[in-house]
Amino acid sequence: MLAEHANRFGISAEDVLRLQLLAEELFTNTISHGYRGDSDATIHLSLTRNGNALHLCYEDKAPAFDPTKIPEKQEAASDIGGLGICLIRGMCKKVRYERRNDSNVIDIDF
Repeated sequence: MLAEHANRFGISAEDVLRLQLLAEELFTNTISHGYRGDSDATIHLSLTRNGNALHLCYEDKAPAFDPTKIPEKQEAASDIGGLGICLIRGMCKKVRYERRNDSNVIDIDF
């Protein structure tokens, strides 16, 4: 569904794959670390475009976790943050976090 939405924006196939990878990494982290392996809670995604800039908003109800607070030197440690946070930061122009209404809200400029 994300790919279909991205395609409507005329995003290149390569960028669509990168966008899907970002969303999948966020989702995997939510399930594995936030919900400890199982949940039927809803996760919300929205994708917007402003000129050439893409914006992905990812929202979940898992316990609070701010990926922007993980120091870069710890990103590669498999027990703290793992490689996923490093991957997300490396593929995005900007990542912002906010705890809003008992939700983790991650805004990504892509």
